[in-house]
Amino acid sequence: MATMRDRQVRERGSITGVSAQPGSGTDRVFQLTMLRALMLQPRCRDVFVLTELHGYTLQEVARVLGISKESAKKHLRRALRNMQNS
Repeated sequence: MATMRDRQVRERGSITGVSAQPGSGTDRVFQLTMLRALMLQPRCRDVFVLTELHGYTLQEVARVLGISKESAKKHLRRALRNMQNS
C-alpha cells in the first residue's frame, strides 16, 4: 500500500518538490551530503538516511531498526550535529 509520501515522491521526484535527479543542480550538494553521511557511525547513518533521504518518520525508523522512538531521535540529533560540524 503506497503512502502519501510515496505518492509525492513519484509525482514530484521528492517530498519537498525539489528534485535531486542528476543534472538538476543539486548533484554536488547531494554528493557532499552522502560523503558526510558515510563518515557517521552506522546507527546514526541508518537513521539519517531513512529520515532525511527516504522520508520516514521517527516512529517508522524505530520500527524498521528495532529501536525505540527516543533512540531514533537521539541518533538523528547526533547525525545532524556531526554533519553540521564536518
